[in-house]
Amino acid sequence: MQGKGLAAVILAAGKGTRMCSDLPKVLHPLGGRPLLLHVLDALRPLAPERIVIVVGYQADRVRQAVPEGVAQFVEQTEQLGTGHAVQQTEGTLADFSGHALILCGDMPLIRPETLQDLVARHRELAAACTLLSLKSKGKKDFGRVIRTPEGRVDRIVENKDATPQEKTVDEYNSGVYCFQKSILFKALKGVDNRNAQQEYYLTDTVARINREGLAVEAIQTSDASELIGINSLEDLVAAERLFSQRASNP
Repeated sequence: MQGKGLAAVILAAGKGTRMCSDLPKVLHPLGGRPLLLHVLDALRPLAPERIVIVVGYQADRVRQAVPEGVAQFVEQTEQLGTGHAVQQTEGTLADFSGHALILCGDMPLIRPETLQDLVARHRELAAACTLLSLKSKGKKDFGRVIRTPEGRVDRIVENKDATPQEKTVDEYNSGVYCFQKSILFKALKGVDNRNAQQEYYLTDTVARINREGLAVEAIQTSDASELIGINSLEDLVAAERLFSQRASNP
């Protein structure tokens, strides 16, 4: 079975202040359905053994939006960053061994095929971590994927922490990863919040894994539409337009 040994973790704890609404960000509708349900749809063909959703703001409301039995939930009571959010799942996944696919609940246009390719490549290379990146000449406020002179993934630097030179890099981090689960939680234990946002970044695990001499890989997409995260009403309008175009040209 394709999803054997695969757990999916969806980060869905944020309020989404820029949405100018009391509705949790992941419950804003796209095509008449909550953003979070589109992400769950994208996971369905992978048939993961476990799906864990990290909730926070209006946690009960988010739980109620998900069909019963589809996922487990853990609560991030303080939003202290993506690394902190993933750490909340460690107890729930204590009895699981395999790979953890991590993605955001506000990325409704991610394609199942892209997630399948990511997991397949991760397994094929026996990597500790495989990330999805975007190669684009367009300016994005995403983190940058920093590579060694030999072309290997070295680390990820968040946009707010990047130097002017690092901001010239045209390979962007998508926020979608596949990790060996045991390596993920070991790396998270060493992550600190000494950065511009004083948050615990999941991205910092990449450098830590590299320092252990383990393999970090990346697959690239050139389709920026897949990676749209909904952070504002303008983002939602843009995503609605793209969603309609996909429906017209499947």
